[in-house]
Amino acid sequence: MTDKNAQSAARITARKVEFDGYHRLETISCVPQSLRGKGEAAEMTREVMFCNKIAAVLLYAPESDRILLNQQFRLGAMMAGCDNPFLYEVAAGAVDDGESVEDAARREALEETGAEVGDLEFVAKCYTSAGCLAEEFHLYIGRISAAAESGFHGLEDEGEEIKTHLLPASDVFAMLDRGEIMNAPAAVLMHWFARHHNNIRQRWLAKAA
Repeated sequence: MTDKNAQSAARITARKVEFDGYHRLETISCVPQSLRGKGEAAEMTREVMFCNKIAAVLLYAPESDRILLNQQFRLGAMMAGCDNPFLYEVAAGAVDDGESVEDAARREALEETGAEVGDLEFVAKCYTSAGCLAEEFHLYIGRISAAAESGFHGLEDEGEEIKTHLLPASDVFAMLDRGEIMNAPAAVLMHWFARHHNNIRQRWLAKAA
């Protein structure tokens, strides 16, 4: 969100950069428009972390009706009290400068899973922790080959150790229902895909016929 758009919803009264590295941390004070009607609500002050735009893609092979999931250790989840911080996720990562979101989705899928994405379908935008993170996720469903395999991937120079799991879609939906998918963008994508699964599978299979 740009400052211009932000100020249509809230009047920013103060900003201070606390840290500016891979991410930027600011302390921001603002006066939002009131939801009760005309006028303004009370002033608030929050620390906000600014992150790059993120592309996230659920990888699906319609021929075998399987989903390729990532699994990796997440320090934040452990520090928040998660009993098993080796989270199941979808391929995701920051959009580089000058890169389209779609290209980032394809690149991250290849880097994190070894799978090349064919068809790519946009699902939604979401904000994972909008009270303190200025981070925008762009969510996609991506078609991969039936020849995709489980394995180990990730970029060593980024400290990534990613185990991939190629699973029947029905098994992944059962994991979702058991609460085993705790990564928020992955859960949003899988809930959407569970509702549209048959339509997408039939459409992509017909396209290949």
